[in-house]
Amino acid sequence: MSDVISAAEEPAEKAPNNPFAVPGLMRHTDPLNPVRNHGHLSLYVPVDNTETAFQDCQEEFRDASYLREIGRVVVVTGEQGCGKTALINRCAYWLREQLPVVGLRGEIVDVTRQARVNESMADRRAKVCKAVVDTVYQRRLLVSDLVHQMREQPDDAYFNLAGCLPPELVLLVLLPPSADLTEELVSYATDARQRIVFFAETSYDLSDERRQRLDQAGHAPPVYLEVGRLGRHDANRFAARRLRDVPEGTLPRVAPEALDDYTTFRRHVSIGEVQRLLYGMYEKLRVQADRPDEVTFQHISQYFMSIASPTENPR
Repeated sequence: MSDVISAAEEPAEKAPNNPFAVPGLMRHTDPLNPVRNHGHLSLYVPVDNTETAFQDCQEEFRDASYLREIGRVVVVTGEQGCGKTALINRCAYWLREQLPVVGLRGEIVDVTRQARVNESMADRRAKVCKAVVDTVYQRRLLVSDLVHQMREQPDDAYFNLAGCLPPELVLLVLLPPSADLTEELVSYATDARQRIVFFAETSYDLSDERRQRLDQAGHAPPVYLEVGRLGRHDANRFAARRLRDVPEGTLPRVAPEALDDYTTFRRHVSIGEVQRLLYGMYEKLRVQADRPDEVTFQHISQYFMSIASPTENPR
């Protein structure tokens, strides 16, 4: 067996699948999304507080019958790459599946790509509103076209949206990420009338003052979910879970301390970075004729240095 990640390749038809590729999506390192692929539910790994955050969301919506009368905003905070989008996708999927228990049904409207971070709040809000209304119109979910005529006036459209939907339908709207959502969230908290749930994410911490403003803006305070940094053994747990179903003798496992050492060396590394790193490494490993017995910290460091940008590569 080789001690390094080499360039010698075996025929492509013999190469095993990459266990760090997210299946069923256009990009293999995109966030998990059970809304698009039910199989993603089995790929979630309890790292950086995401499991606790998910359980907090479940508790908040355990009896979601109140959504007939009021809407909610769910805000996920955490550093870039920590798994906020994957958590939102999981929460939205779970809530959609939970709503029939209380005689409601959910429709997920993903408008995460409808606005850019650097646009003004007014432009973002207008684009999102138009995309939401156009989507429900195209899906033939409206019982009245009144709101479609208002789709370019967010205040009027959101005020009338619930009245133009079937009485049992709850819209679960996935909002575009933003650098600082405070003012934008205040408007969405106001817009979240009955049978509308907005899911939002931000990389900024929400101070007590900002939370107080949000708590007072809508008919109910937002649901706050926090995703933290990777714990000491989180990266190793993630790798072990992804490699669990790989047949013995095909691809090497990651040495128990290798990723612990890497996350200590890199410090503020995110789960997104770990996934991209391991995906890239195993893309090479899976087509190698000779593979190491296990992936060590040396292998990880070597591969990281080979892909690091000039500003990260020490001289």
